Amino acid sequence: MRVIILVIPLLLLVLACTIDKKESPRQIDHGAKSVNNFDKIKWQLKDGMDYPYRDQMLTSIVYNDTIRALNGDEIIELLGNPDRSNEGYLYYMVAQKRLGSWPLHTKTLVIKLMGDGTIEWIKIHE
Repeated sequence: MRVIILVIPLLLLVLACTIDKKESPRQIDHGAKSVNNFDKIKWQLKDGMDYPYRDQMLTSIVYNDTIRALNGDEIIELLGNPDRSNEGYLYYMVAQKRLGSWPLHTKTLVIKLMGDGTIEWIKIHE
């Protein structure tokens, strides 16, 4: 019984520390325009439960004055439907690390809308 108690945490530690061997979108996307620039189609592209391009495009959304000037409907038209919305907040999942199906770390783009539908702020939540 004592051995099982020691083996289970060790097994979980090994599984949590495995190296992700997926190719990054930069390695796959030779010859295309930079993934750092915002691209509506790539932003909305979903591979299983992941969005492979969102993390690389995140700064071009957060620090873009043109995007900050849009209203809520225009943001949804540009970025697509949010993964979640609640009382004037739009949540777009950017990246998520999991252990099996359990999320360990999630990076989310959060957009807060004011009462008139304009953007109050855009932040990254980790």
